[in-house]
Amino acid sequence: MEIINLPRLRVNQLQTLCENSLKICEPIVEIASATEKVKAASDAFATGMLKDKAFSGKKELDLLRDELLSGLIKSVHAEQQFPHEDAAAKAVVNSLVQAVNKYGTKIKRLPFDEETAAIDNLLADLATIDFLPLNGSGLSRWIEPLKTANNEFKTAVQEYVSDLAEVSQTEAAYILAPALIDALEGMYTLLYANLKINPTDQLNTAYAELEQLVNSYR
Repeated sequence: MEIINLPRLRVNQLQTLCENSLKICEPIVEIASATEKVKAASDAFATGMLKDKAFSGKKELDLLRDELLSGLIKSVHAEQQFPHEDAAAKAVVNSLVQAVNKYGTKIKRLPFDEETAAIDNLLADLATIDFLPLNGSGLSRWIEPLKTANNEFKTAVQEYVSDLAEVSQTEAAYILAPALIDALEGMYTLLYANLKINPTDQLNTAYAELEQLVNSYR
């Protein structure tokens, strides 16, 4: 039996391991002081995780709308190469090319808020174009998914701002991780010390469970 040291963990793994470690250690009065330190570090870490997740959700939605925007632009340019004989169809294609070229792929390189506005403006321009002469081309199918993705991004930004206001004084989880690791290893060490000085069935069982738990992450 050796003192437990934590392996390298991802933040999600660290959070889960901490929760399970506390379940094992909370009933042990001999290490109550160390358990309280872990709880305090865990609470701060969990708040930091909320901050990380808020940004992560926004980034994923931004990637989705970027992909849809690229698909729309590429489809319009591809349609330009088709030898349309109908004058109305050619006129619609020309209008679409002008609309997407007005913004182009540079939209994706804009700051989040500017990109949101630019996509709204592009969608407004596209709404003035009658796609009927291009019925069957599939170009119009890009519009609703792009509009939905942009609106979902707006909602995510609002939620992000709200969440950020609640955790604005909190560091991100990866910055808080070392403090939580120190607290956990301190709890393990205190349990080990008590086990060596005054072994009991409760301490033996708890330490064996902790060893098994930590080893499952190696």
